[in-house]
Amino acid sequence: MTPEFRQSLIFLIIFSVFSPAVWAQDTSTFVQPDEKSVQTESDQLPRTVWIWAEQTVSENLRSKSPKRNTIILSGETEQPFTGLAVGWKLDDHSINPNEFQLQIRSSLQDEDFGDWTSSYGYISPLESPSGFYWAMLYVTESGEVDERFEVQIVMPAGVTLQEIKVTGADARLKNGDDFENVQNAKLAPKSYDMPEIVDRAGWWGDLPPSELEPSYSPTPIDISHSLVHHTVTANEPANPAQMVRQIWDWHVNDNGWLDIGYNFLIDHEGTIYQGRYNPNLEQTDVRGAHAGSANSQSVGIALLGQFEPGAQPAPSQPQTLALDALIKTIGWRFTQKGIGAESSGFLAGNYLPVISGHRDVSATACPGVNLYQLLPDIRSQVETGESDPPEEIVEYPFELNQNYPNPFVGETTISFSLDKDLRVWIDIYNVNGVKVERIYDEMTEPGEHEVNWSPTGLASGVYFYEIGTGSHRVMKQMIYFR
Repeated sequence: MTPEFRQSLIFLIIFSVFSPAVWAQDTSTFVQPDEKSVQTESDQLPRTVWIWAEQTVSENLRSKSPKRNTIILSGETEQPFTGLAVGWKLDDHSINPNEFQLQIRSSLQDEDFGDWTSSYGYISPLESPSGFYWAMLYVTESGEVDERFEVQIVMPAGVTLQEIKVTGADARLKNGDDFENVQNAKLAPKSYDMPEIVDRAGWWGDLPPSELEPSYSPTPIDISHSLVHHTVTANEPANPAQMVRQIWDWHVNDNGWLDIGYNFLIDHEGTIYQGRYNPNLEQTDVRGAHAGSANSQSVGIALLGQFEPGAQPAPSQPQTLALDALIKTIGWRFTQKGIGAESSGFLAGNYLPVISGHRDVSATACPGVNLYQLLPDIRSQVETGESDPPEEIVEYPFELNQNYPNPFVGETTISFSLDKDLRVWIDIYNVNGVKVERIYDEMTEPGEHEVNWSPTGLASGVYFYEIGTGSHRVMKQMIYFR
């Protein structure tokens, strides 16, 4: 990722999503699963698995344009779920997961569906032992149970899906109280710098007892960086421990990882949860599964929530208590390792600040603009040991609108408005942060303006468009189908 692109991301304040209106068309025919199994074994969360076979998928693809197809699925169960994992399998593992866009909604049997939640391909088969592509985890509103769902998947034309799988798991506790468990499971700090951390027993609940201290041997690592994530779930979950449990189940039973991918998770009230199993937590880190090739040198810390403007669930700003806990967690580890919080070093082939975001090493929006733009303040506060509320976000002299149509084939329109005379440029970037084209660069009068763009020689996928005027920059995402 180029320094120019990374600098641009610091100033991001808006992110695009797919308008539900785009997805609401032609939704009268839903494809029922070929298989459905309800599983209530004691060694896993109660769950239902729905499977659509290759023939069923191929026979029910509907073209939204000459360049992309849509399939619309539905399922129901007598075993309630609090979260849904959506995955698909195909022979070609080279396709970028971002080329698959989804909408998901759910409800109880006798209630109306809620709003659509946008999702997208997030994990590739190269990252998942399951051999599936996986969308972001879908969690029901407030962690309450639902019994039926609808899923819409838009994919590039010509892709042959071998199978689609949806798993619904119920992460609620059968007995006991999560909040009481969390309070009783806080580790006593072993050093002055160590913050209070809830060990795995505090959020484990009804997960398999054998996996609380699993039989695999975790790999100790010597970290050089801390990578910050968000979980793309509710910002103030009513039951954070249940949310952590749901993420563990998705990572292990769907993605096929040995354990939850993150080393630590932090909720909106600043409670720090131990994530991945680590029998020597007070002294060292273990290799997680949170950032591909960067896992071998980085500790992964995820804030529970959605911090990407315009995305769903509805985004917010990270809470001060959560940021304070993040600063304390990184500061503790960096003090142990003698790492200067405002230094930089090589990680996964990139020269990056030692406190970076997931997006700096992968083609992802994580940890969301609202958190990513605070990283300079976080580095400073880890360095000084002081934790202050973040500075106010500056006012911008322009407004960048979402391109239309989006997704698009052929041509799209990018519109913006100015408060005063300014020299404006608009650049296009691919998911790797490489600038592919400057499409506008002019002194521009106040008011509303439009710029049309027709890609030439570019592959289908996710692209970013950025407007800039001097030191002010704003970026949004769009999807192009050839």
